[in-house]
Amino acid sequence: MKNYWSNATKKFLKENLGGLPHLDNPEKFSIGKHLLIKDDNGIEYTVYDVDIADINNPVLTCYRYDPKEETTFYIDISKEDFGNYSVA
Repeated sequence: MKNYWSNATKKFLKENLGGLPHLDNPEKFSIGKHLLIKDDNGIEYTVYDVDIADINNPVLTCYRYDPKEETTFYIDISKEDFGNYSVA
């Protein structure tokens, strides 16, 4: 059953989000479309990729650019923290 959900998730990522698997890790997908999410404080992040190595605990890698510091910040969001974010 795990293979079914893994394959269904990969298909969804490819077809609906323009996901492309990484060359070095086929369980990690870059998102082709700019998917913005925001945390409970209203800070927006762009979803960079999705790691589905553990299909029961996917991890989103997101980033945001801070023009004041001229820095890009990256964060990893695990499934247990998904409830703290919403679509921007």
